[in-house]
Amino acid sequence: MEKNRLKHIREQKQMSQSDLSRKSSVSQPQISRYEKDRKMNEDDIRKICKALEVSADYLLGLIDDDNDMKKD
Repeated sequence: MEKNRLKHIREQKQMSQSDLSRKSSVSQPQISRYEKDRKMNEDDIRKICKALEVSADYLLGLIDDDNDMKKD
């Protein structure tokens, strides 16, 4: 994951780590670790992408265009 991409998206959506934790069912400490460049597991990627309404490609830094963000 591109450094701080998760944090950047979360802050763009005006969410705290706790907000994202509640919406994604991923613990707040785990979200904090992911924001510090810990490798994400596939299940958490899916949960976080759904909560943030972004594609995995965008979250993982494979695409850079914010216009490629998706809504489910």
